[in-house]
Amino acid sequence: MTPSILIVDDETSFRSVVLDLLQDNGWVAAGAASGEEALSLLNKGRYDIVFSDLRMPGIDGLTLLKEIKKKDPMIEVIMVTSHTSVSSAIEALRLGAYDYLIKPLEDIEQVLALVKRVSDKFSLEHEKAKLLEDLKVKNHELEESNLKVIQYSMDISALYAAEKEILAGLDLSEVYERSVASLSKLVGLRPAALWVLSGSGKNLLPEAQSGFETMDWPDWIVPVPQPLPKPTVEIQHALIEALKAKVSLESALFHPVYSHRKLLGFLGIFDSKKDPFTKRETDILSRLCSSVSLAIENARLYEKVKALAIRDGLTGLYNRRHFEEVLNTEVIRAVRHKHPVSLIFLDVDYFKNYNDLQGHMMGDEALKEIANLLMKRARVTDIVCRYGGEEFVIILPYTDKANARMVAEEIRAHVEAHPFSNREQQPGGAVTVSLGISECPTDGESGSELLKRADEALYRAKGAGRNKVC
Repeated sequence: MTPSILIVDDETSFRSVVLDLLQDNGWVAAGAASGEEALSLLNKGRYDIVFSDLRMPGIDGLTLLKEIKKKDPMIEVIMVTSHTSVSSAIEALRLGAYDYLIKPLEDIEQVLALVKRVSDKFSLEHEKAKLLEDLKVKNHELEESNLKVIQYSMDISALYAAEKEILAGLDLSEVYERSVASLSKLVGLRPAALWVLSGSGKNLLPEAQSGFETMDWPDWIVPVPQPLPKPTVEIQHALIEALKAKVSLESALFHPVYSHRKLLGFLGIFDSKKDPFTKRETDILSRLCSSVSLAIENARLYEKVKALAIRDGLTGLYNRRHFEEVLNTEVIRAVRHKHPVSLIFLDVDYFKNYNDLQGHMMGDEALKEIANLLMKRARVTDIVCRYGGEEFVIILPYTDKANARMVAEEIRAHVEAHPFSNREQQPGGAVTVSLGISECPTDGESGSELLKRADEALYRAKGAGRNKVC
């Protein structure tokens, strides 16, 4: 069965390129310039796969997805989004989208790979339906054939359940654990393990296992040839042989986990006997790897979205909400373990004057430059945050007020000396800051007390003529 494809995108050039690619490769494809046109085409004819842009005038991608799933849940929808709409893409997956692509595409072949994967899924479902129909007609045939069909049907159901279980996880470690647990269950509770390529790409790291009583994880790390070439049969075979050497069981079966032609890692199943693995187990491992790759990508994107939620959009520093959580934690720790923690509260002097004279865009640039100055001075253990407007805060664990004052004076001097644009138009001929300091437990044993004392000190610095530390 050859699925028909609909490309929905208000960007004519993108729609045309994808249509030409699909039609040149023998696929039946049509295009729509809007969500409204897409719904009209879907009402007139059958489409099995829909590529839809997330952001379109009128009916947007998410609304179109809901309407398509309401019309026919079997239609697979692939969302096309930009890096700035990753959270919307994740929401689309929750609403039933099969996958998503990020524009601009790194490789247009990604479209063909996705269509092939969905087509294979349709083929499996079609094959299952056909086998079940044959079972009704040929019920008198050999019991062995009957059992094979039943097993195949059960495998598809089990794989579907495992896929849902794995994709439900958004924490990476949870995805890893669910992947090996599901695989082990699917192949008769045999031992299973997952290796993931490290961020540097230099090693395959063992991230999860099921069915091993004891194992020394550091000994299971597999070095990767550097620089890692594009995935080839030879490289894949070499890495698999290196993985097998790490496991002291008689039999091992591995399959690579890829995402958009990029190697993520390897899934493996093991047995203490020398008997080779069956085709059924090989197929299960291969099919499950597709779900694992998607789950890993989703979890990594979710981590990026979470990181963005605690960052200030302008400066990249931690935001006020994160600051309040961390301050309370550090104060509790300081009181419990009887060590100091200091807080610096910083405000840009005459910032309204700077904004009024230079404009808000230049004001934003000045705030970003100040944020960079603070980060350059901060230690690894310090937490630098934008409190709001032109106010910044720095949490200094294991630091008393005297040492915090030295840090604050250094910051004050660096800001005063920094060549901000048109700084000569500011009072005193420079952009300056006033800073207030407080210390736990001397000035209080709660985050709110510490912040209040630092704020009071900051206002004393302002009252004393600004460009001072109090």
